[in-house]
Amino acid sequence: MLRLYLAENGRPPEDTPPSTRSDAVNPGPLVPLRPLPPPLPLRLLTFAGLICICACTSPEIGTSPPEATLAPELTLAPELLITISGETGLTAARDLTVDHAGNVYVFDYGDYVIRKFDSQGDLLAVFGGTGETPGQFKHLMAIRADGDSLLALDEGSMSVFDLTGELRSRRVFSETILCDHPRVFPDGRWIGSWINSERADLSLTYRAADGTEEARLASYLLGELFPGIEPGVDFYINPTQARNYLYDFLPDGSVLWAVSDDLRVFVTRDAGEGDAGESDSGAEVFFEAPATAVPFPREKITALEERQAASTPPFFINVPTHYRLIHHLLVAESGEVWLYIQSQERTGLLRLSSTGEEIGFFSVEADFDLPEAHFALSNGYIYIMSPGREETAIYHLDVRSHE
Repeated sequence: MLRLYLAENGRPPEDTPPSTRSDAVNPGPLVPLRPLPPPLPLRLLTFAGLICICACTSPEIGTSPPEATLAPELTLAPELLITISGETGLTAARDLTVDHAGNVYVFDYGDYVIRKFDSQGDLLAVFGGTGETPGQFKHLMAIRADGDSLLALDEGSMSVFDLTGELRSRRVFSETILCDHPRVFPDGRWIGSWINSERADLSLTYRAADGTEEARLASYLLGELFPGIEPGVDFYINPTQARNYLYDFLPDGSVLWAVSDDLRVFVTRDAGEGDAGESDSGAEVFFEAPATAVPFPREKITALEERQAASTPPFFINVPTHYRLIHHLLVAESGEVWLYIQSQERTGLLRLSSTGEEIGFFSVEADFDLPEAHFALSNGYIYIMSPGREETAIYHLDVRSHE
């Protein structure tokens, strides 16, 4: 059995049993699937299994980025909405979604319990949890509030609850699929980053409501980023600033996706109409702009290089040279798109129209790690969750006046 773990400090988490989990794995170099339109070329160099992310030319690693050349039109500061104590049982918050009444749903990665809070932070409902009976989960991956329903995507099923936590329906898949941060469309279709042990690759997979793969939008071979990883080989990997995919659905069901080391966003329309499982995204460029990646700090590179030198299979360490350019991708009900980007020119929220034109940029002032936070967009607010074992804070940004 192929075992995948997140290796921190050179070892897997003590409480992580052998499994086929891929939840903490971030992708590496993109394997071209088909010729795309002639936009800016991807700027990606690989050597000795390491990833070098750059755009045009890059300054010496460890140097300070130059002054921004594009001034943001407005600065936003997230407002604290609720604080959730670890005493509620929420100690490893993984995903959040918000219904039309402003109630917040969060699930815990430790016990797969879904907790519902009102906008004042009062606990309204608790449901789900670990188990195999209907209404419970083996490996909960994503939740989405839509209308009067809450969709919950598990490794082997899709469950639909009402907003009080009562189970309405459950569809069992024919196979177990473990994806990294999948996104669910109201009709049950979903997309996610998926490791296939037989191919030893990571794919951006598009699936029907019954879990069947209908298209593979992008993929890369794990061995290209971590030499030595082969099909059927146990391994532990670190995802530190490794290349990953960002994705969401547009209101019409088209898939919007990007690769984190290039400020370029693609749209795949009618993703399910091709041959199932073929790596052919039919992608069009939705938006692109030049951007220069920010160098990764020299002291952190050195620390990772030391870990890499001391590691032997099945441990594989990625040593980044730059931060990701895109950290978050969100789609509003209106079809507008928000990206949280980090570049030498500017860092903040980039607002795009429903047709891909840039129509605004906002710097964001926060005292927590925005790239590592969890983002959701609902009711004209961007919700930002900063999880912690002792306390989880949920903030929001009012972007209604900017839509």
